[in-house]
Amino acid sequence: MLDFRLETFLDLCHSKSYTKTAGNLNITQPAVSQHIRYLEQYYGVKLILYQNHQFSLTPEGTYLFKEISALHIRSQEIRDNIQNLSSLPDIPVIRIGADPTIGEFILPKLISSYTRRHPDRRISSFIVSSEQLEQQLLQGEIDFCITDCFDLCPEMKHRPFRREPVCCVCNSTHPLAGQSVSLSRLQSENIVYREKDSHAYEILKNAFTRLGYDLDTFNISFETGSMYSCIQYLKNSQSISFLYLCAVEESLENNDLALIHVKEYNESEDFYCIYPGTLETSDVPWDFLEFCLAQQML
Repeated sequence: MLDFRLETFLDLCHSKSYTKTAGNLNITQPAVSQHIRYLEQYYGVKLILYQNHQFSLTPEGTYLFKEISALHIRSQEIRDNIQNLSSLPDIPVIRIGADPTIGEFILPKLISSYTRRHPDRRISSFIVSSEQLEQQLLQGEIDFCITDCFDLCPEMKHRPFRREPVCCVCNSTHPLAGQSVSLSRLQSENIVYREKDSHAYEILKNAFTRLGYDLDTFNISFETGSMYSCIQYLKNSQSISFLYLCAVEESLENNDLALIHVKEYNESEDFYCIYPGTLETSDVPWDFLEFCLAQQML
């Protein structure tokens, strides 16, 4: 267990806000400041800079953040190991987190294949947002995660998982099904997509910007919090969407959906495995991670 002032420092490094950290830890904002002052006095260096409403770490603060993060993860592992010492032997549990795309459309096949080879092992899968994945990793609640957010937990290790194409799709009865069109032609179409504060929306908006378009000028007629619901909506409407290929492959094969070939649009997104360095010494979770990576290379 870390000193409570170090816990405050770790939370502040992630939230970058004294107010948010106070709320997260259920303490007052002056208490947060007091904890940071204590640490700076203890180590004899300045750890945090806060100028012009901008939060940043000094080189010494960055070093302390990385070291304490690793120590925090190890502390969680020690706690779990101690709790398990008095327990009866159980089936090894592999805890993996993933964002909805990987969790809903890629992981089920990987888990099914792996458990056929290792029927004596059990896997717990958590499909949550990137913010929740970060918290689960930091708290030691999952062994590793797979996400398209590369900047998640920069103090941990990152390995490429797969590059997934993003394609434009519609109902197979849509007039543009199978057609080749320009992106400007789609400005008059109804688009169904993820909500505007989602990471998926940000990715698509950035792609449009690179091509000289503003996504906000397109007609997004329906927003949803799930890629699965996007697909179901497309099957029953004359709308279009931009979705990961892995999410719509089955619908394309069944002729429920069809591709629209957008001439200037050729986008893909990288997914990464993110994990603490200590995972490499954990036989069972590490074996599953290497299995997942190997399957993506076949």
